[in-house]
Amino acid sequence: MAVKETPEKLQMGDPRLVVLWARSYARSRTISFLVQWVVIVAMVLAVGLAASLTNTAYRAGNTGLFWLSMVFMGLVVVALAWFSLSRWGGDLIWRVTQWLYGEEGYAAVSCPADRQGLPLWLTALGGGLVVYHIVGAMLVSFGYLRMANMQPFSAAYMAPYLCVLIMYQGLGLWAWIWPVLYGAHAVALLCGAPVRFPAAFPMLDMVVPVFGYGLIAILTGHAYSRYALWKLKSLTRTELPEFPSEDEPDSEDGGGANG
Repeated sequence: MAVKETPEKLQMGDPRLVVLWARSYARSRTISFLVQWVVIVAMVLAVGLAASLTNTAYRAGNTGLFWLSMVFMGLVVVALAWFSLSRWGGDLIWRVTQWLYGEEGYAAVSCPADRQGLPLWLTALGGGLVVYHIVGAMLVSFGYLRMANMQPFSAAYMAPYLCVLIMYQGLGLWAWIWPVLYGAHAVALLCGAPVRFPAAFPMLDMVVPVFGYGLIAILTGHAYSRYALWKLKSLTRTELPEFPSEDEPDSEDGGGANG
């Protein structure tokens, strides 16, 4: 009968603990995501503002303001797509991230995305996410979709997309906070839970969940990276246990006592 082996508990001083905490630290470095979050929040707020103005102009019959808002919304969406997909946007995020991390330098866990870049199908899904929300904004502008239902409409695409992206990039547990909370919020809204903002601020029902839960996930990851870095520094400052060698007289196979 085979004996079931129990997992070995690593003790202080074991070099494998250094690898473990270094990996945890690399998986939890989220400042690059925070930089992207700030830029995308600004652009999406601009899109939301344009959609709200478009809806107001359409209902009031103001053709000039309607088309002006439509053009503005289109320009912001194009800028958002360009920033998300262009190499310039990635280089900017890299430079700002390295500046914010300062002396910590660069650390990352190798994954398929690092070696090959995002595959075409995943890039297409990202572009589809942008198009999907443009369609949603248009539906809101023309009155076919209520702003109060925009968050569940968004979560139907965004939550699964985030899950696929997290799995492909091999991100830490912190990243799952975003799609899980965003999807749960959509279900709560559809079930009539009292999680809505006042009727005078319908746009907040969309903006706060999508970016609020994202920020919670990012800050959770950053906090854990600080803890992992502290553990890593503690381990590297700890002396490794000494092992007997052939040159030492007290070793098992070395020389015995003089006599």
